[in-house]
Amino acid sequence: MRWLLICILWSSNVVAQNVLSNPNPPNPESFKVFLTSTDKQLHMGGCYVISSMTTAMVYKRTNDKRKSMLIGFGTGIALGVAKELYDIKYGNPELADIAADVIGSGLGVICISITF
Repeated sequence: MRWLLICILWSSNVVAQNVLSNPNPPNPESFKVFLTSTDKQLHMGGCYVISSMTTAMVYKRTNDKRKSMLIGFGTGIALGVAKELYDIKYGNPELADIAADVIGSGLGVICISITF
């Protein structure tokens, strides 16, 4: 559980560094803009659903909480990174999208693991 919280904090740090590394002065509204961005909400929501479903299905089959959390989190992140790799050629890749994927995957795993 600690590694999951560390990943969520790391992704929040990545977002903060992206916001603060802009040549413009830091805007306190930038994190609010990140959270209200439709694209970031879709990334968080998609990875939340994927990781929570995967975590629940693996736990149902194995009854191993740690294994189900690792596989659920890993699946959410892997699909989020795969989407960003696809965006390199056909879209607009952003590091903030991966941060949103980490946040969504982490929340999905945490919410499901509470019920174990």
